[in-house]
Amino acid sequence: MPNSRFVYDASYVKLREASIGYSLPKSILANTSIQEAKISLVGRNLWIIHKNLPYADPEAGTGNGLASKGNSIGVLPTTRDIGINVTLKF
Repeated sequence: MPNSRFVYDASYVKLREASIGYSLPKSILANTSIQEAKISLVGRNLWIIHKNLPYADPEAGTGNGLASKGNSIGVLPTTRDIGINVTLKF
């Protein structure tokens, strides 16, 4: 049983993934061999709202299995990723 000093409320809200996209109008693609083009901005692990544990991710664990979830010893926060997707249909 862990010491109560090291037990935290694990309530949190996390924005795990979000994307926004724009499809190019067909009039721009009229004289090309491209039928459809879409550009998207994608973000992963953008923010987390937590109560007591500022530098840990409640979903991170040190091993496999249910007993290790929430154990944040030596676990770094998840990384924030931002990228661009380009989809072309010929």
